[in-house]
Amino acid sequence: MIALLLSLLAMGPQAAPDQRAAAVEGTLISAVDVSGFDIDRLSPGLRRDIRALVGTQLKQERLDELAARIEGERPRHVSATRAVLDAGGSARVIFIVGLRGETRADENVNARYLVERVDLQDFPEDAVSKALRDDLQTLVGKPLDSAEADRLQERLEHEVPRYTVTRRIERGTEPGRIQVVYEARRLEEPLWLRYQPLRTNAVFHSDQGWGSYLDLGIGSREIRFTPILAFDDADDLVEEYGGGGVRFETRRLGTRRLGASLEWSWFDSDWRDRTVAAIAADPSLPALYDTRATVTPLIRFAFTPELSVSAGVGITELEPIAPLKGSTAANAAIAGLDYRRQWGDKGRSQQVDAQMQLRAGTRTLDSDLVYDRYLFQAAYGYDHRRHHATLTGMAGHISGEAPLFERFTLGDTRTLRGWDKYAIDPAGGSRMYYASVEYGYSGLAVFLDVGSVWDRPADRRARVSTGLELSAGPVFATIGFPLNTDTVTAVFTMGIRVSETRLRW
Repeated sequence: MIALLLSLLAMGPQAAPDQRAAAVEGTLISAVDVSGFDIDRLSPGLRRDIRALVGTQLKQERLDELAARIEGERPRHVSATRAVLDAGGSARVIFIVGLRGETRADENVNARYLVERVDLQDFPEDAVSKALRDDLQTLVGKPLDSAEADRLQERLEHEVPRYTVTRRIERGTEPGRIQVVYEARRLEEPLWLRYQPLRTNAVFHSDQGWGSYLDLGIGSREIRFTPILAFDDADDLVEEYGGGGVRFETRRLGTRRLGASLEWSWFDSDWRDRTVAAIAADPSLPALYDTRATVTPLIRFAFTPELSVSAGVGITELEPIAPLKGSTAANAAIAGLDYRRQWGDKGRSQQVDAQMQLRAGTRTLDSDLVYDRYLFQAAYGYDHRRHHATLTGMAGHISGEAPLFERFTLGDTRTLRGWDKYAIDPAGGSRMYYASVEYGYSGLAVFLDVGSVWDRPADRRARVSTGLELSAGPVFATIGFPLNTDTVTAVFTMGIRVSETRLRW
């Protein structure tokens, strides 16, 4: 079977010696082809699902599933997949289908017939050079040379970089003759802005218990609607919260450079005993609240496909715990800078993801709390077949009187694994740094985390942890050990984490 798949790949339209780089996971798919088989012979549902790949992110698991469905509908055939980068940096997916038992490309039945004619369809006028047109005509009058036809197809794609080129064989006007048709289709313009990454999870921390956050993106490549639900989530903030919300996003407002989002959420807040005691002991810390309601409109602009900026406001109303009355406004101006790049070839891929954000509570927005909050996050990931390495870093600073949901924490299922954030700083801190290095092979990884959260210089203390993480798709289990402490107690975390990016912070 392995030899058969390799031979089918050799028969595909990318079998030329100067093969293009393979596309990596997450690359936007701009075109899908089925080679060696008439797609109209498949069921309508399968045809629809194959064509629906265009505009989505490349996931090999999904391609394998569709290839298996092709073989299920056509048991006499075998199917393989390939994904290559086109001239615009998007992915072109090819399903290569052949009869079981075919092992050599020169057994292709088309090689038995003479080429009667070579046609170009839907190509831009005068886009193909005279030299290439002349070379295309050298196929005429001879049996079809698939390798030469592949090389000519790649030359066509090079001369019309904003188009995808497919090749098909048609019957000639006389028996024993065929026509070779190259067809151009304009590539859909890739969008430069990305949606806010989804972070659905259901996690358990041996010191903090269970919690979950669910966000389900529904929509198209340009518009997405995301309902949000949270149940006892204590994984990212000082508070444990539950509630819901909704987010609307568009990645195209007249141009691919401009996008916008609007999010509304309402959460009921609960507080751990350690947090309550810490705030009661220090009047300078922010006050507790019972509920938190927020509206966040944002505008985003992309300078390049990798670099974008955002600006907007976060309007938040905090209701006090009874019997206190009178809500508190924590309204902040928001500005952000986002950089993301992914590249790779021959089984290797690299990814850089970096963000910088400023949130400024200001009287201009009628905020009762005035503060500045700076946060910088960056991560680098490297994959080579089953080997995975990730470097992550964060740093943050708050000045002024920020609410509790803005304060920094470390020691959860993602950061300082092996520590409990309520033991480090139960009310969070106004300053923070964190760094992590992780190496994994297949589903097993080893990590080293270091970080600190503090308010005053005297409180600053670096904490270090190490451990192992076992993962299978979205399911993970981690055991972490604090290193620089008198009492070494293992912390166990587990759960499901569905993320649109492999890099974490």
